[in-house]
Amino acid sequence: RVLGVLLCAEVAVLAVLAIAGLSDPAAGVPLTSLTPGGLFGHDGVGALLVIALLGYVGFEAAAVFSEEARAPRRTVPVAVYTSLALIGAIYALASWAMSVHYGDDQVASVAAQQGPGMLFAMSGPVVAEIATVLFITSLFAAMVSFHNAVARYMFALGRERVLPAALGRTKSRTGAPRTASLTQSAVGLAVIVVYALAGWDPMVQLFFWLGTTGAFGVLCLLAATSIAVISFFARDPRGENAWRRLVAPALATLALLAMVWAGLANYATLLGVAPGSTEAWALPAPFAGAAVVGVLYG
Repeated sequence: RVLGVLLCAEVAVLAVLAIAGLSDPAAGVPLTSLTPGGLFGHDGVGALLVIALLGYVGFEAAAVFSEEARAPRRTVPVAVYTSLALIGAIYALASWAMSVHYGDDQVASVAAQQGPGMLFAMSGPVVAEIATVLFITSLFAAMVSFHNAVARYMFALGRERVLPAALGRTKSRTGAPRTASLTQSAVGLAVIVVYALAGWDPMVQLFFWLGTTGAFGVLCLLAATSIAVISFFARDPRGENAWRRLVAPALATLALLAMVWAGLANYATLLGVAPGSTEAWALPAPFAGAAVVGVLYG
């Protein structure tokens, strides 16, 4: 409930900021930033797709909580499609408002100078202050959401004996995945301690590098899941129509594999490092290693 209240407040403030930005254009109200054709034909489009996916990470988690839903076949699809529509609309409106307010030719340079502050600066100081506070609470909400999702995944994998069975244990009274949650907390603490001792930049080398690398991992998982859907329903259709068991997952597989390839080809751009840098291959490489180990173990 706390996160729900914060989320509603954040969306409301974003709407105010977007309206303020559109009300004070730099030079008219152009629509060029909303033109899909402007996305392609540029170097680094793969990096853009991975970063864009990072903004949507978590939409698939509705299925993870299906066991706790009263009518999962109805509520899970509604939750997924509604969240995707709202996220897309909010991102498009806020991005367009910034390009209108600062101008298409200046928005990139302003972003380099001000970072997230450029969004808050489109309105007056009171709204900007509220937006800044909600930005901090949104990071907290995102961390809680990520933690819950990871704990649920670890719980499911532990229950299926893919990971140690202890992770599949729950708290007897509430059914919460206690062991998986505590394990996730321990892993998070270990990463923070390592970065603190090594003196690495937490914003760039932890939050951004590992955040975008995590998004690339989710992209790989979504592609693998789309293939698995086709394989699963090929053995037993379970009453599903052709669109759900074949056509939709096949289209998703093609699109996601193309995004995976584009992401790999532009990984140095994704991290903001020089082409051929160690980080450009060392960060995505563990995914391939984990896949090989998983197949052999399976």
